[in-house]
Amino acid sequence: MLKVINTCDEWVSQIIKDDPVRPHLTADYRINETAEMFGLYDDKEYLGSICCVRYTKGIPDSVSDMTDRSTAKDADTAIFYTIWSYSKGSGRQLILDASEWITNNKPEIKNLVTLSPVTEMAERFHLRNGAIKWRINNDSVNYAYQLKA
Repeated sequence: MLKVINTCDEWVSQIIKDDPVRPHLTADYRINETAEMFGLYDDKEYLGSICCVRYTKGIPDSVSDMTDRSTAKDADTAIFYTIWSYSKGSGRQLILDASEWITNNKPEIKNLVTLSPVTEMAERFHLRNGAIKWRINNDSVNYAYQLKA
């Protein structure tokens, strides 16, 4: 079951400490009018995985660029900038479910893209899940799940 997490609370402050990619980003950075988190729960309500998404105008090439491009008004891109999993296979399902939710609930969003670390694990994960390697940046890679604009 997919859950949209759009309220900062103590649970969010604790769970983000498990983020293996960008643990330094605060809860307020991850949840605001331009950002939210998604959680995937199994049928027993156990948390399987978490991802953080930021809504931007255009496709950023770094965290600072993502921050600069963040907008609540004219966003056209959902940036998946970190994901972590507590159970095998749930990260893949979370990307698919969150992408579907964004497509169905935010029609203004045309692009579903990552801001991923330059690692073999990230490359393998995204390419196996249907993304294409769209752009290699100085310290990140953009994998595209959907590009329309």
